[in-house]
Amino acid sequence: MKLLLALLGLSSALFAAESSKAPTAVQGVTVPALVNAACIAPEQKFSKAILTDSAQLLAGIALPETSELASMSASAPVKLHQQNFQAAFKKLDERQLDRVKAFSAAELAAPAETPADAPLFYPFSGPDLLYAEAFFPNARRYLLTGLEPVGEMPELASYQNLELSDSLAELRKSLHAILNFSFFKTNDMRVDFRRSKLKGVVPVLLTFAAKAGFEVNNIHFFYVNTDGSVCTTDASAIVNVKAPQIPGVELTLQRPGSTASQALIYLSSDIGDTGLAKTPQYTALVQKLGHGATFLKSASFLLHKPYFSKVRQLILDTSPRVLQDDSGVPYAQFPTASWQPVFYGTYVKPIPLFANHHQPKLIEAFKTLGSKPLEFGIGYRYSKRDSSLLLFDKIITP
Repeated sequence: MKLLLALLGLSSALFAAESSKAPTAVQGVTVPALVNAACIAPEQKFSKAILTDSAQLLAGIALPETSELASMSASAPVKLHQQNFQAAFKKLDERQLDRVKAFSAAELAAPAETPADAPLFYPFSGPDLLYAEAFFPNARRYLLTGLEPVGEMPELASYQNLELSDSLAELRKSLHAILNFSFFKTNDMRVDFRRSKLKGVVPVLLTFAAKAGFEVNNIHFFYVNTDGSVCTTDASAIVNVKAPQIPGVELTLQRPGSTASQALIYLSSDIGDTGLAKTPQYTALVQKLGHGATFLKSASFLLHKPYFSKVRQLILDTSPRVLQDDSGVPYAQFPTASWQPVFYGTYVKPIPLFANHHQPKLIEAFKTLGSKPLEFGIGYRYSKRDSSLLLFDKIITP
């Protein structure tokens, strides 16, 4: 069945504009337009104030005295959390994110035929809004995908002191790897998400949204049926959504003082060939929504494997631009007649865990084409001296 043009509340006119890459106004994605009455489920409503304040509390940002969570902000667990995260984020900004943003401004200006606010597709991301926003701060939509569960909106005001202390400690633990090494440890995250009262990726998305300076206007939990229709659901019920349906969450974000909103969509989905055979609507959704770039980082070299051929081809077919480390699409899959590469940093062989994914052709390409400096570490080779980034722009033929 045809993927519905009302998907996530976007109009057919906007879909047509995005598919043709014509500039459009930045609009937040919403989920009010549903297929039929059977898809309408009551949603728990949260005010912009409580969403934003919850995100800021999780990110270790002090709350205004007028906040409903102000009394919690003064508690010992939150004070400790603020000290930890403020120090960690300051270190991260100085070592990584400030340099990533400078790189983005200097090297990632959108091609002439692509809107400056073009959406970003970030498969194998987990809840990594942190680097998605740093590399692509103006994207009007971030489409993230991972295996981690969606989870629920944390109602922090109901937490007892010990629950709050333990939950914030688990959040710091689950984010330790990405704050220090630029990637998540997926297995550790799954354990953390099961153990913590902060369930799934939603608390992490909120944390990173606040860290990036966003206010959170809205949150919607939904799932996508095999026919492409979108159904709203309550967070308490989304845990029961399984393939062939795809559970997801959408946050509408806005920078203070801006009239534009940016959408953050996370889909919990297996995008290997076997997974996509069960959930073909994932491919249709990505194709229908469109995007101006794909970002790939610390992707476990899955796209080098034959049983991830479908999503690899999806990326190559639908992406005008691909920014990745060496764990993304193999270099040999980018024909020189179709793609213009630019290299940054130094390519060395993968870490021992992924030693069998060494790319001799990429080494030769770095020698032949040369590379520009890279002032930060990224991916599994997170030391600046042996990190690399690969930028591919699709060659548009008349």
